[in-house]
Amino acid sequence: MKALRKEFWMEIRKSKSRFISILLIVALGVAFFSGIQASSPDMRYSGDAYYDESSLMDIKVVGTMGLTSDDVSSIESRDGIESAEGAWSTDVMCGEGQKQKVLHIESINDAVNKLDVQEGRLPEKSGEIFLDSTFASANEYKVGDKVALREDGDSTLLVTAEYTVVGTGRSPLYISFNRGNTTLGTGEVNGFGYVLPEDFDQEIYTQIYVTVHGAKGLTSYTDGYENLIAKIKDRVENIADDRCQIRLAAVKADAQEEIDDAQKKLDDGKKEADEKLADAKEELDKGEKDLEDGRQEYEDGKSQLEDAKTELADGKKQLEDAKTELTDGKNQLEDAKAQLADGKSQLESARSQLSSSKSQLDTARSQLDDGWSQVNAAKAQLADGQAQLDSAQKQVTSGLAELEENQKTLNENKAKLADGKAQLEVGEQQLEAAKQTLTTKQSELDQSKAEITAGQQQIESTRTQLNAQKQLITDGLSQVSVGEAQLQEGISALESAKAQLTELQSQLEIVRASYNAALENPDASQEEIDILAAQVSALEEQEAAVSQQIQASEAQIESQRQQLAATRSELESGLAAVEDGLSQLSQKESELNAGLEQITAGQAQIDAGWIQIQEQENTLAASKAEIEAGEQELEKGQKQLKAAKKKLSKAQKEIDSNAETLAAGQAELDANVAKLNDSEAQYASGLEQYHSGARQIAENEAKLTSGEQEIAENEAKLADGEKEIADNEKKLADGEKEITDNEKKLQDAAKDLKKGEKDLADGKKEYEDAQKDAEDEIVENQQKLDDAKKELEDLEKPEWMVTDREDLPEYTDYGDNADRLRNIGQVFPVIFFLVAALISLTTMTRMVEEQRTQIGTLKALGYKKSAIAAKYICYAFFATLLGSVLGMLIGEKIIPYIIITAYGIMYHNVANTISIDYQPGFALIASAASVVCTVGATLFASGKELQETPASLMRPPAPKEGKRVLLERFTFIWKHLSFSWKSTIRNLFRYKKRLIMTVFGIAGSMGLMLVGFGIQDSISDIAAIQYRELQHYDGMVIEDSDATEEEHEELFEYMKENEQIAHCNRVQMTKISAPKGSSNISIYLFVPESLSEFAKDVTLKNRITGETYELTDEGAAISEKTASLLGLKVGDMIPLKKGDKEYKVRVAVITENYMSHYLYMTPRVYEQTFGEKPEYENIVFTMQEDCKDDLEMAGTRILAYPGALSISYTSSLASQVDRMLSTLDAVILVLIVSAGMLAFVVLYNLNNINITERQRELATLKVLGFYDGEVSQYVLRENVILTVLGIMFGAVFGILIHRYVITTVEVDAVMFGRNIKLLSFLYSGILTSIFSIVVNGVMHFKLKTIDMVESLKSVE
Repeated sequence: MKALRKEFWMEIRKSKSRFISILLIVALGVAFFSGIQASSPDMRYSGDAYYDESSLMDIKVVGTMGLTSDDVSSIESRDGIESAEGAWSTDVMCGEGQKQKVLHIESINDAVNKLDVQEGRLPEKSGEIFLDSTFASANEYKVGDKVALREDGDSTLLVTAEYTVVGTGRSPLYISFNRGNTTLGTGEVNGFGYVLPEDFDQEIYTQIYVTVHGAKGLTSYTDGYENLIAKIKDRVENIADDRCQIRLAAVKADAQEEIDDAQKKLDDGKKEADEKLADAKEELDKGEKDLEDGRQEYEDGKSQLEDAKTELADGKKQLEDAKTELTDGKNQLEDAKAQLADGKSQLESARSQLSSSKSQLDTARSQLDDGWSQVNAAKAQLADGQAQLDSAQKQVTSGLAELEENQKTLNENKAKLADGKAQLEVGEQQLEAAKQTLTTKQSELDQSKAEITAGQQQIESTRTQLNAQKQLITDGLSQVSVGEAQLQEGISALESAKAQLTELQSQLEIVRASYNAALENPDASQEEIDILAAQVSALEEQEAAVSQQIQASEAQIESQRQQLAATRSELESGLAAVEDGLSQLSQKESELNAGLEQITAGQAQIDAGWIQIQEQENTLAASKAEIEAGEQELEKGQKQLKAAKKKLSKAQKEIDSNAETLAAGQAELDANVAKLNDSEAQYASGLEQYHSGARQIAENEAKLTSGEQEIAENEAKLADGEKEIADNEKKLADGEKEITDNEKKLQDAAKDLKKGEKDLADGKKEYEDAQKDAEDEIVENQQKLDDAKKELEDLEKPEWMVTDREDLPEYTDYGDNADRLRNIGQVFPVIFFLVAALISLTTMTRMVEEQRTQIGTLKALGYKKSAIAAKYICYAFFATLLGSVLGMLIGEKIIPYIIITAYGIMYHNVANTISIDYQPGFALIASAASVVCTVGATLFASGKELQETPASLMRPPAPKEGKRVLLERFTFIWKHLSFSWKSTIRNLFRYKKRLIMTVFGIAGSMGLMLVGFGIQDSISDIAAIQYRELQHYDGMVIEDSDATEEEHEELFEYMKENEQIAHCNRVQMTKISAPKGSSNISIYLFVPESLSEFAKDVTLKNRITGETYELTDEGAAISEKTASLLGLKVGDMIPLKKGDKEYKVRVAVITENYMSHYLYMTPRVYEQTFGEKPEYENIVFTMQEDCKDDLEMAGTRILAYPGALSISYTSSLASQVDRMLSTLDAVILVLIVSAGMLAFVVLYNLNNINITERQRELATLKVLGFYDGEVSQYVLRENVILTVLGIMFGAVFGILIHRYVITTVEVDAVMFGRNIKLLSFLYSGILTSIFSIVVNGVMHFKLKTIDMVESLKSVE
């Protein structure tokens, strides 16, 4: 045994290359297997270490009405809660113009979510802010800069709008680049900031961060951690209802208090407004009264001015009269003076006359006698004139009587004309009423005719429907008859089943009796009893089954019988109803025909009525002409009567005048008689006067003296009158001036009145406006108050949204990436390891076969088989063990470090907390598998060899028999090949095992590299394909559900009319689920309002054939991944769950899709499926090609509308997906590098074995005169062919493995591409070829070292 141990160590030294190749192959396999497998838990450990270091919250509670300190205390008192801390947050805008960004501002926490300061410090006083380092560097903010923040809406949370940047860094709430969504700006949060709690002007918390007791001891993303968090979440959710009820009561109390205050303010405002309006009304009334007084004063002044003018005119007239009177007085005074002078002269003449009076008296006597004669003649003339006057008066009286008679006749004719006109007007009114009646009757007749026509059409339509129903009922009765026949057959079958049951029951009684007898029979064996018991049990089961079947059949038959009876009754009653309906239709049709005849008769009556109206119109026209002629004649007679009256009046006046003349003549005659009598008396007294004449003359002389005195006095009075007239003239001039001034004042007063009226009107309008504004404001405030009351009444109980870390941006993605890595580790390393193990197996098998001579020698020397086999087993075990240890040491440290560091570029949570621990489980699995493969192969090969005798073992194995290869049959090719090529081809097929293993090794390495490149191809393009070729709209506007319908329409109209937007479409985008076994798949339901616009937004196509589809009403279109998970194909029914109800819809199209699960429906299919119309709460839009760069600016303008809540950009989604998947690049690089290293080792190992096995052959070639280069070509030509074959088979193998790997590493919500680019084939082939060339170069030097003496050594 000691010799064998030495031989063992010597064998290792002699075959270092073989030993090292096995060691390296095993090391590569173990390193790759354990390294990739360990990367996933190491990623979780690294992330968990960061979360624990930064005290990341475990649970987050958000309330729709905020959260109080009592809520914090209540949560903290729950079992399992380590701490609960209230916090504030809000989204704000910063920057101007196109540089506007959205910041998420949070308050700094004491115990949770510790910040990582990279520059500066944390805020220490109000007005300081800690900024997101990524945001700060992107927007060039430095420590010490000022940041202006703007909050949206009326209510503000922050106490100040400007903050000083005191530090930048990271938050554990954001482990990557995604900062979440918002309702501000473009809809995306661009960064975060932290301020002190006192910078929030609010007592109510916006969220509560909770840490769970014992969570730090568990690893994130594991079932243990998730189960613990789920349990604590349930405890928190259990108190949510009570806390929300308390919060609702508090909010209602506060709101009621505010409403009461607002009501009081409103009442006070109403009172104040009423008082102000009352004061204004009082001022207006006072102004109106003052204006009315002014107007009255103006009218009075105007009247006084007119009176003054009249008085002035009267004064002027009086002055003129006074002047005339003064002139008359002067004239009278002059006359008096003249009279005085005349008196004096008369006195003198009287004296002379006195002497002649006697003679005059005598003359007078004679004159008196003549006068008495004239009087008598005049009396005769007067009597004659009176007779003529009486005759004329009689003629005038007769004329007046005749005139009165004529006037009476005219009045009667006028009355008759008036009656005729009244009758004419009544006739015209009656005629117009008749026309209106005929028109109304014609309209009613036309309407009745239309109704009858419509009724006839309806009767025909109803008759058609009733006939169709009759046919359907007849068919239904036929079907019922068929069903009754089938029911009879069922009854027959039931009777047969009952007979079968009776037979079974009889058999059961017989077997049961046998069983009971066997039980009572002591000689019966247990086996017989068991058989009988089994028969009894079987018959009882059959009896129960048949009984159950009979009962079910009876129930079914009874149900069918009742259903058929009900159906027959219903159909027969329906048939009777149809027959009754048809008879009613016939009766109705007869009534309609009768009505049509009545309408025809009515039309004839109406036509006759129009003829009568025409005749009456002609009659009225003739009467109207006669009345107008009579009016003209009446007017002519009236004129003649007036002329006659005028003549008679004139005659009467002449008679009256003549009567007056006669009366005057009689009076004059009487006067003359009286005069004569007076003259007689005068004559009588003349004598007396004569006698007293002397006395009178003396008296007159005295009178003349007093007259002179009176004249002097009157001259003084006249002088005073002249002075008074002059004064009055001056007064009149002053009055005229005063009147002129007053007229001007009145004009000014009129202007003031007009201005006052305008001011009053303006005041009234201002008052009315103020009153209206006050009333509107009161109504508006009252409405607001009522709305607030209603809102308070409608206030629903708040809700708590209890979430965990999975709702944080990128947290779940980080775990998904770890899961993807785990999925890759479950597939790719296994294939890699299998290739490595197979090559190791080949190497050890070749080694045993190569040393068969040594094995024969040792066996001949008496060594046991186990001892000989132990040498090779230990060799394989030792190489495998060392390779496993090396692979574990290197693989579980280097590969996870490379992968996690690469992920650290995207996820900063692992940048400083990389936690890489050895996972011995993975290494032990790989090592055990390696040992089993290599040691098992060695055991099998050595055991096979040890079965032979030492003599046969000590001889070399018989060389393979040369055979003709297939290519030799193609003589036209074979003849043109050189000796070397012929030898190469024969050697390839001569050693088929070596050919197969070499091709397999190269193909495996090539396939693994191709899988690495293929995974990159499949993953890298899915975002571009998804968001450019399949869903090619630029963004989706999520509408605000609280907005009004008008605001939604305003938003949609704006987007439709926006010139930057090519097109937009309203859609319903909701989440539903589809059952998959015991779980559900979350699916996005996409329902477009316009199908024509949908074709511009989404392309439905087959991934394999490229055929495009249209969304139709034939069914729904589902994504390919969804159909694959649910096992659906076109034509199947997909089950859906919406709420608590289940629905089904037909699959019409299976479409290519990569991100998430989608189900597309037309509005009609949606309504048919769910029984309701879709609610379009989203708008997808596409920008114009030349406006793509203005997408975010357009989004900002869209979000300014109240109908928009937020926007999701497909470019952002694509970038997020690209960032998420780009982290796999490092993993893929590791795969490719590892596959390349495996390819190199495989090629080197197989070539090394090949040369070692053929050393004598190659030495013989050298002896035969082959140069080193020719010997190398002889061997390496085989390698080139094998490499080419390996590449070809590797391409096929890689496609198959790639398809398997891709479908395995996919998560449910993502479908990777199935494509491998041509460049990937090219890169893999080139790398494999390069490795082959390098190995051939190394082998060339080894071939040069082969000694030609080897060919002369004996093989025996």
